[in-house]
Amino acid sequence: MSKTSTAAIALIAAIFSCGAALAHPQLEASEPAAGATTSSPKQIKITFNEAVISKFSGIEIKDKSGRTIATGKSQADPADKKRLVVPLKEELSPGEYKVDWHAVSDDTHRVKGTYSFSVTR
Repeated sequence: MSKTSTAAIALIAAIFSCGAALAHPQLEASEPAAGATTSSPKQIKITFNEAVISKFSGIEIKDKSGRTIATGKSQADPADKKRLVVPLKEELSPGEYKVDWHAVSDDTHRVKGTYSFSVTR
């Protein structure tokens, strides 16, 4: 193999490894889903494209009036470290709810976002 070929392969490998190092966790799914209408959930589940550190990840959920809903401690799903599970400490009344979430991945990147869902009787 020539020096040029070896250098080209090394450059391509460096480009791909930089891309992986700059990756951030991305929200893939939520339960209840964004925009969904559902009965009162017992927990909120948020699934990311990579494992998250539950100790530094979580949610804040508020009703339409802005009142914060009490939640339990955020935990990674033992069966899937990409899924964050947050128990709700109270039943949700009918109405719209906003979930503000934040997550920190294993490589310490922090991301955040928001989505809403509705509860019916």
